[in-house]
Amino acid sequence: MANASEDEVPWFEKIEIGYKKGLYIKTMDGNYSLNMHFLIQPQFYNLAADMASNISTFILRHGQMRFFGNFFNPKLKYRVMFELPGMQGGATSNLRDMWVDWQWKKYFQIKMGQFLVFYDHENLEPTWALQFVDRSIINANLGFERDLGVDVHGNLFSDRLEYDLFLMNGDGRNQINLNKKLMTGGRIVMNLLGKHNYFISDLEKLSDPDLAFGIAAIYDMGNTSVDNNRLTRVTGDIAFRYLGFSALALANMAYNSAKNETDYGFLGQMGYFLLAESFEVAGRWAKIFKNGALGTDTIDPQEAGVSLNYYFHGHHVKLQVDYSRLWNNAATQDRNDDRVRLQLQLFF
Repeated sequence: MANASEDEVPWFEKIEIGYKKGLYIKTMDGNYSLNMHFLIQPQFYNLAADMASNISTFILRHGQMRFFGNFFNPKLKYRVMFELPGMQGGATSNLRDMWVDWQWKKYFQIKMGQFLVFYDHENLEPTWALQFVDRSIINANLGFERDLGVDVHGNLFSDRLEYDLFLMNGDGRNQINLNKKLMTGGRIVMNLLGKHNYFISDLEKLSDPDLAFGIAAIYDMGNTSVDNNRLTRVTGDIAFRYLGFSALALANMAYNSAKNETDYGFLGQMGYFLLAESFEVAGRWAKIFKNGALGTDTIDPQEAGVSLNYYFHGHHVKLQVDYSRLWNNAATQDRNDDRVRLQLQLFF
């Protein structure tokens, strides 16, 4: 008896549904897939504020829905990510990612849509894999968020070299370009040992050392948030992981050619698993020197802190508590605050 034609095969035999680090559905030929992830981060936040009112509150740091996969072809990838209503006091849902990535060859791929600007290591680390409850003051003051544009990227020399070349609006996520000028830049990562993949913590307790060095530069021809001034941004970072130990060193610089002023900052962060794959201790120091390149604020903030992380099931279920001393916080000279945060993470 002849085999049944493809049209005669029941629909439920053409697809696969299951769970592997998230719910998924895919066709048996691999041409279509949909993966769903959810990130929930309830948090208790306490700020002992100097020269201001103290804060003690429960918040929902993140409540995200993530959808990703491929369509028509395994090489045509997509991703959509929303922040749910009510997160951090927000009233409406917030589109974070929406992009399509044609991964034609390993060495040549094109991404279009809204996505993270490939600038510095700390910003590119996944939200669900952070070593502290949140990123440092370097990211808040000198880093980049998501933007709209196109990114040509790929891996060369057996993944030893990664590159990104991008052209973006330069006005942040969910914004059209507010002038005729665009932001252009690029990032190169040299995987000197292994492939780092933008994870700081050595959760796997790697038996072989993992060392990566990255540099990036951006030229913003007319940034509307800084009086349409021309900005040149440069960053460099080095990341290391081995036997449960991790370290990240990072430097950022922003030069405003219209003002002839430069803002720059430095970050150092280390962590170590006292109990393999379960209990991690991390420390952080960050300092920014402001001269008015990115605005009128010239007060230099500084941060030092420690984080204790317990991994019940990797990054999927973990409990974090961190303490930070924040000097010159809230752009106020001599306002030195103490901050404690306790956060539970569910990522499934």
